[in-house]
Amino acid sequence: MRCRSSGSRRALTLLELLVVIGLVGLFFGLLIPVSDTFLKKAKKAKCISNLRTLHSGLSGYYAEHGHWPQMEEGRVDFTEDEFFRFWVEATEPYGLSQETWLCPMDLSLAGLPKEERGKFRGSYVVTRFDKKPPTPFRWNQPWAMERGDFHGLGAHILMPDGSVQDSRNPFHGR
Repeated sequence: MRCRSSGSRRALTLLELLVVIGLVGLFFGLLIPVSDTFLKKAKKAKCISNLRTLHSGLSGYYAEHGHWPQMEEGRVDFTEDEFFRFWVEATEPYGLSQETWLCPMDLSLAGLPKEERGKFRGSYVVTRFDKKPPTPFRWNQPWAMERGDFHGLGAHILMPDGSVQDSRNPFHGR
């Protein structure tokens, strides 16, 4: 029968400890850029999903009313709050919320002052159409577009068929 003495336990040397700390540091150093890439791709996917949801909501409005939602004729001096309030309220019954109108990569919305947070905001600008029923479907004209290049590859554009293109090549394959 062998008896272990307390002196026969093996301890980590300083060199082994430094190697382990170095490897853990290297692992985290490689992991941070990769996780940032995945986070950006997830936000882009959420943005594209928002645009497709906008397409569904606008199509639902059109199906029920027989025309596109209309802002006041002849008026072009809407504030940002008034513009997005109209679109959010017009499309809310069709499953669109304030959050649907926001791209997660739209940094202009980050860090808004407290008094600005309650106002309606949006990352997507909708095309203005007349009340003629087929107009939103003519000429392959975009239905909505991001108001900035939030993803570094051109602004996303929502087409009448529900597809999402980027502004560098909006009619790719058409």
